[in-house]
Amino acid sequence: MASVRSAPSHRHEMQATYRYLRLAIILLTALLLLSVALQIGADDGEVLASVSAYYYTPARDVFVASLCAIGTCLIIHRGRSDTEDVLLNFAGYLSFIVAFVPTSPAHAVGEGGSRLPDDLTQALTQNTWAVLAVVLVAFILELVVVPQRERHLHSRGGRIVLIAGLLAYLGLAGVFMFARDTFLAYGHGAAAIILFICVVALVGINATALSRARAANGIGRRRRWANWYSFGFVLMIVTVGVVLGPVRVVLPQWVFVLEAALILQFMAFWVTQTVERWHAPTRRADSLVPG
Repeated sequence: MASVRSAPSHRHEMQATYRYLRLAIILLTALLLLSVALQIGADDGEVLASVSAYYYTPARDVFVASLCAIGTCLIIHRGRSDTEDVLLNFAGYLSFIVAFVPTSPAHAVGEGGSRLPDDLTQALTQNTWAVLAVVLVAFILELVVVPQRERHLHSRGGRIVLIAGLLAYLGLAGVFMFARDTFLAYGHGAAAIILFICVVALVGINATALSRARAANGIGRRRRWANWYSFGFVLMIVTVGVVLGPVRVVLPQWVFVLEAALILQFMAFWVTQTVERWHAPTRRADSLVPG
């Protein structure tokens, strides 16, 4: 009798944990944005060149802590397809690099040289070694000890996920070990760009998956693409185009505008997806990388 009662209880606990994990990402993103907003208020409305520049302000602790916490949650969160899962993992790991490897002081506040202070260089070097070591252990555990992630390693999608993750790790570790100055100078910017690409791609694959699910239900071509994920993906692409075009010409803080806009749009996407998956509907198939 006890075993019969334990099954529903276990499902309830798993569903509650899943909901808390999704809500944590929303609240942590709000924490990051609020911290930056409060710092702007404390600076009498002055806006720095980028969100990353707030590493050099009193908002630094919240900036680093929130990015690390968001990254952890993204890695833990299991995607509904291999493609979504690898994008979540990439975004999560890159969040640690963005947090630990700051943009240069010259790019941040326009003061000092492009080289980081020696004490900061030592700190981020140690932190990066720690991240690389833990990621390697996590990669091995995922392959050997944690088969419940249920990647189909004999499928096309499973192989792409495995190879992409391995190449990304080797590339990052190689640059860090053999081109340290390049890593320190461009690591933050490269990680941030790839992180935002992963975010935009996440929205895009959800738009495609939902469209194909609607097509399977006989919905017409126009209506199948009329969903919040499609609108969000198009809005992100338009935002990037507008900011890199006219806004970049007229506004020195165009990087801040682009980063803040994409963070807000990611938050809107995550809220929408959380509402959709609140009751854990059936898993959608991977539409972009079929097995």
